[in-house]
Amino acid sequence: MAETAVFLEGKHVIWYDPDLLADVDIRFFDPLWLRETGHLTGGSTGRNTAWFLRYAGLDMVLRHYWRGGMVGRFVKDLYLREPVGNSRAMQEFSLLGWMRQQGLPVPRPVAARFTRTGLWYRADLLMELIPAARPLAEFIAEARLSEADWKRIGSVIAQMHHLGVLHSDLNCRNILLDADGKVWLIDFDKCERRLPGKWQKQNLDRLERSLGKEKAKNPSLNWTDLDWGALLEGYRSGSANQRNSE
Repeated sequence: MAETAVFLEGKHVIWYDPDLLADVDIRFFDPLWLRETGHLTGGSTGRNTAWFLRYAGLDMVLRHYWRGGMVGRFVKDLYLREPVGNSRAMQEFSLLGWMRQQGLPVPRPVAARFTRTGLWYRADLLMELIPAARPLAEFIAEARLSEADWKRIGSVIAQMHHLGVLHSDLNCRNILLDADGKVWLIDFDKCERRLPGKWQKQNLDRLERSLGKEKAKNPSLNWTDLDWGALLEGYRSGSANQRNSE
């Protein structure tokens, strides 16, 4: 990732990767403008709405930051003002860039926007689209993964933990597999780097709970204790490999 470039216009601050975008425009973050100009190629619905777009030959994902929980019922997408570098989008933009430099399979950040609104701000993030990638939950709803697949997932999580990255919402929908079987990790909002600790096991426990919830909703889900055991084996092997490579 090249050194981050900064674009300023009125109430907007945009950080972007000049290797990916030769120029930047606040309208890149406007789904209506993207649709009217033919750049919008699709979208997803649900709690984490995202839009897919193509601009200057680059396929990207646009995500707006929405409030969750009880607060989100009353304040949809406003966050209390703070320094730009500490804002949600810029924090995730920076973390993604750093993780890619360390070799972790995460989306490449393209641009992040901070928009002042009085005492509040709104935030957006543009990332490079991972081609032909689907959530783990969708894969195992249709077919069984091999033992090697589960071990590979565990190894990637071990790599993330070895780097000291806490994924605040590690679940079976934030782990993707592409057409080649490569494992990707996504959605690093509110994530951070930490020293080793109990959080690593807690992170794995969170993933196990998410798989259990999917299994409860869909008893035919292709996930068993043996699969989880393979993931943990891959995690342990990955952790050992990371330590030995130091």
